[in-house]
Amino acid sequence: MNGSISVLHVDDEAGFAEMTAAFLEREDDRLEVETATSADEGLDLLADGEFQCVISDYDMPEKNGIEFLRRIRERWPDLPVILFTGKGNEEVAGDAISAGVTDYLQKGSGTDQYDILANRVTNAVSKLRAERQVEEERRRFRTLFDRLSQPTVEVEYEAGEPIVERVNPAFEETFGYDVDEIVGDSLDAYIVPEDRTQGARRINRHVQDGGRLNSEAVTRRTADGLRRFLLQNAVYDDGSGGFAIYSDITERSETEEPER
Repeated sequence: MNGSISVLHVDDEAGFAEMTAAFLEREDDRLEVETATSADEGLDLLADGEFQCVISDYDMPEKNGIEFLRRIRERWPDLPVILFTGKGNEEVAGDAISAGVTDYLQKGSGTDQYDILANRVTNAVSKLRAERQVEEERRRFRTLFDRLSQPTVEVEYEAGEPIVERVNPAFEETFGYDVDEIVGDSLDAYIVPEDRTQGARRINRHVQDGGRLNSEAVTRRTADGLRRFLLQNAVYDDGSGGFAIYSDITERSETEEPER
């Protein structure tokens, strides 16, 4: 993970907050830590600044760490928040989880805790950045989705089945299935012939493992009968689904290499 990480540490003990900031910046030179001594001050700083992570104490006057967390979630639902507290019990942990805490760490003696805390911060920020990058890639592709001349379908996998999320106009025209008819159902149930199910399962396993298809010849069922396509795909980084893109090659010579 590259780039600096701006962290807000909120603790009503100013000396402890400053000491924690110094240790964290020493543990990882990407961390830039600003401190606040109350939840309200922390909320003001969040409103005025750009922070990638918040560390908060629990036992603070006026608003405790859980109340602070709930206020954060109202405006910044994805911002990583780590509860770093000396008050460690199941009730506090349960309330923190219910309120949407990212991580929970109990204060201890010694300096090892700051190494752990620094790792928790960088891991949380790294995970969020990766998720946002994946979503941005999906968003970019979706802007092109309807304009593609090739039949294209977006699927997400459920129990190994490619469930149709949406199709573009070219898919409707080529395959002849109404979008309302197939969205929410298995794509394979509509377009895979009975004698091609084994090949379809192989493709699905390949995609779920993060694999890409550049141009695989497949036979698929349309509303008008069987046709041949070259299948390409764009895969979600987590293997949960992706986009299947078809190029009709039905009219090509039968002497071409058969599909596998």
